[in-house]
Amino acid sequence: MNLAVRPASLPEDNEELISVLQRNFPGSPMRALFKWRHESNPAGPGWSWVVYDRNSDEIGAMASLFPRPMYIDGKLVLCGQVAEFAVDEAYRSLGPAMMLQRASFEPVDSEEVALCYDCPPHDRGMSTFIRLAMRPSCELTRYAVLLRSDEVVAKKLGQGAWTKPLIAGANLLLSTRRVNHSKSSLEICSLKGRFGDEFTELDRLVPSSGIIRSSRSAELLNWRYCDRFESNVDVLIARSKGDLVAFLACAVDPDGRAAILDLFGRSLEDAGLPLLGAAIELCRRKSAFCLEGYCSEASELKAVFKAAGFRARERAARVVAYAKPGGRYGIQTSSVSWPVGQAEMYA
Repeated sequence: MNLAVRPASLPEDNEELISVLQRNFPGSPMRALFKWRHESNPAGPGWSWVVYDRNSDEIGAMASLFPRPMYIDGKLVLCGQVAEFAVDEAYRSLGPAMMLQRASFEPVDSEEVALCYDCPPHDRGMSTFIRLAMRPSCELTRYAVLLRSDEVVAKKLGQGAWTKPLIAGANLLLSTRRVNHSKSSLEICSLKGRFGDEFTELDRLVPSSGIIRSSRSAELLNWRYCDRFESNVDVLIARSKGDLVAFLACAVDPDGRAAILDLFGRSLEDAGLPLLGAAIELCRRKSAFCLEGYCSEASELKAVFKAAGFRARERAARVVAYAKPGGRYGIQTSSVSWPVGQAEMYA
């Protein structure tokens, strides 16, 4: 094949792009997700590129970059997150992947965004970065707390009448475990309706000097958690004397696995435990068998997860960033800390 890479035109290439995604991510609602990402993002339209055969014009691979407002060392700037990296089987050599990876740097080199980053979940996803001599800025670990034993017992001992007493006893023991936040004076409640201006103010007040983190304005939060095509996200908020202190967003999938999508605010060493305790009880009521969260080594979430009884599991992803050398933003990705979590991976 005589391959080349070009920018995609959403009006013209829309159906072919969705077809590539559906072939590579079967079972995922790619059409709805594509529409949500490309048409509703309050940060604006993103970029997509395709690898195609010059002889037939057939598209066999694609990648996208979505704009994301982020704080970098105290400054709010527009960045980009790589997603929708899909390569058909016939195109799965290092060549097409390298072409797409280099194309994703173009908005950074033209200084339309300050930096871009990708979150490869495995060694195979790191292969193009290794070829480009790029190293991860940080690694994310999955943390989990078990809420029900059904899945674990079934995997280890199988399903049968004789396992029911074991499951019942283990579930009873798990149900007695509670997160200890008796000293907290915070009020924990569910968010009713949409995110308001107080969340934008909270985003502004949380320190960002010396670090990289996502912006969490009300507009962005509404897009991510309220306007998403699948509206199964629960949001818990913590208040002190009526003032918003922190919030937690979580969701339970159809298989009973619950995930913390976001945990953010001021003084998470105080607000994190009561929010996680409330999230655990909420997920128990929804019959989730486990609750998991993700964070990097530099994130304050690590200590909060451990205090709440979460255990570190496996490495979940690495964050690899690219900034233009000597660009007007003056960003050195190695000189700032990356306290990232699921919110930075979630696109």
